[in-house]
Formats: sequence, structure tokens, C-alpha cells
Amino acid sequence: MRSLRFLLAEYKANLGWFGIGMTALIIGALLQTVAPLYIKLAVDAASPEGFAVNEGLASRLALSLLPMQLERSERFVVTCLGMVALIAVLIGIATFYKRYYLIRISRRTEYSLRKRMYARLQDMPGKWFDHTRSGGVMSLMTSDIEAVRQMIGPAIMYMGGTIFMFPAALAIMLSLNWKLTLLSLIPMLGLGAATLWFNPRVKRYSLRSQEDLEQLSARAQENFAGARVVKAFSREEFEIAEMQRLGDTYLANKLGQARNQALYHGSILGFSGLGVLIILYFGATEIGAGRSTVGDMAAFLLYNLALYWPMIALGWVTMLFVRAAASLKRIDAMMNVPVDASRVPQGDVPASLRGELELQNVSVRYSDHGPPALDGVSFRVAPGRTLGIVGPVGSGKSTIANLLLRMVDASNGRVLVDGKPIGEYNTHALRSFFGYVPQDSFLFSDTIASNIGLALPADDPGREAAIRAAVKAAEFESEVLSLPHGYDTMLGERGVNLSGGQKQRAAIARALAAKPAVLVFDDCLSAVDTDTEERILRNLKAETRDVSTVIIAQRISTVQHADEIIVLDDGKVIERGTDAELRARDGLYAALARRQELAAALA
Repeated sequence: MRSLRFLLAEYKANLGWFGIGMTALIIGALLQTVAPLYIKLAVDAASPEGFAVNEGLASRLALSLLPMQLERSERFVVTCLGMVALIAVLIGIATFYKRYYLIRISRRTEYSLRKRMYARLQDMPGKWFDHTRSGGVMSLMTSDIEAVRQMIGPAIMYMGGTIFMFPAALAIMLSLNWKLTLLSLIPMLGLGAATLWFNPRVKRYSLRSQEDLEQLSARAQENFAGARVVKAFSREEFEIAEMQRLGDTYLANKLGQARNQALYHGSILGFSGLGVLIILYFGATEIGAGRSTVGDMAAFLLYNLALYWPMIALGWVTMLFVRAAASLKRIDAMMNVPVDASRVPQGDVPASLRGELELQNVSVRYSDHGPPALDGVSFRVAPGRTLGIVGPVGSGKSTIANLLLRMVDASNGRVLVDGKPIGEYNTHALRSFFGYVPQDSFLFSDTIASNIGLALPADDPGREAAIRAAVKAAEFESEVLSLPHGYDTMLGERGVNLSGGQKQRAAIARALAAKPAVLVFDDCLSAVDTDTEERILRNLKAETRDVSTVIIAQRISTVQHADEIIVLDDGKVIERGTDAELRARDGLYAALARRQELAAALA
């Protein structure tokens, strides 16, 4: 039912093209049923037996289009064959318009659906990507969309030809010789049984191989993206074996599909040949009895082929519909995921932000049954001030960054920005005032300048100056200038041709370039040495004098200059104060500081 609704919606949207395509389809199908009649008349005109006493309604209709009467002459034969040639030309023209407009609809639908799906992916909440493999998404965007396209274009085209051609050909055959027609249909019972037997098997193997291809795509994408990790852990042979295992499963299902298709096609040829033998044998008997002509035999053989093709097409079309239904189900599942809050066009669009941040007794749970990531956390960051957040791994530090950017929503409590609940803002507009540096410094396969100027409009006249100033503040300038093409150097996938520290500094520069009102650093200096870290922090202090800053870190040295520091453990704030106050308290913060300073001294 979903497939039918989708089809009707697409054809309604392209009603003009659909009308032209279907008109051409009907004309072509009817012309194909008329052509054998002129071959029959030509054969009868050239044969010693001549014409039948009563040529039947179909033959009389065909004769009505000829500029001459029924006669046994060379001129009549040439005229009939000329009509066949003319019909062939008309069929060619009709086929062009049929395929051009119906396939055109399917290609437009493919383009439109892929565009809608890509736009929908931009609307997905961040947590959706946490449990969705990118290879699976690529399979949706390729093989599943192709299955839908095949249903809208080729499937409807061939099914439409079957609907109009089969009854017309059958009616003409009955008008020529009803007895021979019924006898020629006997092999079709066997073909119908073969269709019922093989078609479910072909569909089953086809669907399995489609799922296998998704697994293969996902595995290959992960391996290409993580090639360095694979090599570092000497996992090449394992990954080759794993891909071979997945490939073997895919191959087995594809071979099963091919085997059943081959048997089905073999049975088609077998039953079609049996139909020809029946026509030849019983047709000769009918000719001998004077109830049929040689021309009838020629027409019957051509119509026999015309009847078998719809049966073949029907099985293939059914398979296309089943595949498309499964693909539409997967596409629907993706399209019906709730939209990310930032993509909902509602809420206040602030002209500016002072940068006041506050959490009031905030708790966050990622699952109903799991422990809270945050439990009753409260703090306030005044405009232009700096808050440091430290704590053990898994204490909830990154969850605070996600709350401020509204990547997640609080389960309890309130998150305020400039004294207003964060949910009252237009999230897209709010994020434009934030600069964010995540733990994983993701860079795109583009130039360094494009990566750093990501948040700046391409036509901004001050874009280049802002990029260079941000790079300098992030202590990244010397490395950029030492690269072969400087700021125009192309980065590999995920910035693979930069070191971890360089990627982090590029991400810091990207956050600074847009001159945000709020900066959120999520443990983004872990890969740089302490001297570079000190220079970056000194530059940040100068650059962000009026910017509210939240610095999440593992290293105490990263946050010790902050106006206030909070210490998290198991999602709760267990300590807060300045660096000096927390050291004097001799709690978790002081223990972390001593441990790290000892490690630095030993190093």
C-alpha cells in the first residue's frame, strides 16, 4: 500500500509527463498487436492456398487501413510489408516517447528523493548518527533509491505494456482460430507455475543480497576511514578475511538469485518452444482441414511470443515491487526520525548575546534504565568569564558541552542563556553565537582555509583576515605556512595528513574565526605539548577577553587560569572554586594536580 501511495504521488506531481508516456505506451502496444495481421495477409497473398473464406474482424480492420482490396498479387504483398515497415517506425517513435517520459519521471523522482533524503540527514539529531553506520546510510542513498526508481520507471512501463498487449493479442488470436488459441495457451499454465515457484526464491535471494551489500558498504567505509588504525594494529589480514566472509555471503545470495533466474529463464524458453510446437502441429492440422491458412500460422507464432513476454515481465515487475517496498520501508524509517531541535523554525532569534550561561539543578539521562550522565548540576558563567570543568573519564564533562549547544536536552532542571531557557531560542540562530571545539577534531577534505573559515560567509570581505588571525591565535601559523600550498593545502579525509595536535589547533582556529560570544572547548588541547598549550591559552585570554568561555579538560594546567573551576565525579559537582582554593581544599582536584605535575616532572 505504501508503494502504491508513493507511486500515485509521484505520477500526480509529473502528470503531464505521465500522460504523454502512457499514451505512447498504449499506442505502441496496440501497434505491436496489429503488425502480425499484415504479415498474415502478406503470407496468405503469396501462398498457394490463398486467403480464408472469412478473414475475421481483426483482418477486416487491418484491411480497412490499406489503400486497396484483398487480392493475391505481388502489389498486395508489398503493400502489406510496407505497412509492417511503417508500423515498425511508429513503434520506434512510440517507444522513444514512452521510455523518455516514463524513465524521465523515475530519474526525476530519484533526484528528488535523494535530495530530500540528504536534506533530511541534515535535520537528524546528533545522537542518531551515534548508532547509525555511515555505510548503511550510503546504501540507503544508492541501492535503495535505485530500487524505488526501478519501480517507478521500468516496472510501470513493462507492466503497462503487459496490461494492454496481452488482452489485445489474445482477442485477435481468438478471432483467427479459437481452438488453436486455447491449445497454444496450455504451456502458459506451466509457465505460470514456474513463475509462482521461482519468483519468491529470486525475491528472497535479491533482498538478502541487498542487505549483504549494505553490510559490505559499511565495513568497507569503516576500513577506508580507519586505514591507519588497521595498519597500526596489524589487522590487515583479519579485515581481508572479514571482507571475504561478508563477500562470500553476498556472493552466495547473488549466485542463488542468478541460479533461480537462470532456471526460470530456461523454463520460459522451454514452455515457449512447447507453445511453438503445439502451434506447428495443430496448426498444420487446421490448415489441412481448411480451417486456417498459412498466414494464420505465421500470425499465431508471432502472437505466441507476444503472449509469453507479458508473463516474463510480470514476474520481473513483481520482484521490482517487492524490492522497492522493502527499500521504501527503510527510507521511511529514516525520514520519520524526529527532527533535530536546531532545524525546527521556531523560537527567538537573538540579535546578539551577552554570553551569560547557567545550569539550574540539571540532570541528564541517555537511557531510561542507565545511570544519569549528570545529576543535579548547577553553575553560572557571567558574561566574559571563564569556567573550567575537570573530572575523571565518564564524569559527564562532555554532556555539559552538548547541553550548551543543545545537542541533548536536560531530563530535569533548566539551561539558561542570557537568563532565558535555551528551549525558547531558535537553536540554529543560537548556535551561530557559539564557537565549539569537540574532542574529536573533525576536518573536512578541503583546504585549510575552507576548514577554518567554515562558519564565515564565502563573500565576507574580512574572511581571509579573520582566518589568518584565528590561525595565529591558535599557534598554528608556522605549520600552515610550511605546508606546500599554505592555506590552500588540501587536507585528506578527516585531516589525515595533519598530526593530532595540528588538527586540534585547526579546530581551535575554526572556533575563533567566527568571533563567537561563547566558546566551548571540550578537551581540545590534549594532543599539544604543555609549552604550546601555554601559548595558546595566553593567546586565548587576549582574544576572548569579552567572550564567555567553558573549558573542559583532563589536564589541570588547561583550566588553572579559569575564573572558576568545577570538579565532576559520577555526574555530580563535588568541588568548585579557583585553582588556589581547590588545591588548598586537598580534594580530588588537588590529587589530580599532584599526579599530573609529578608525571610532568618525571617526563
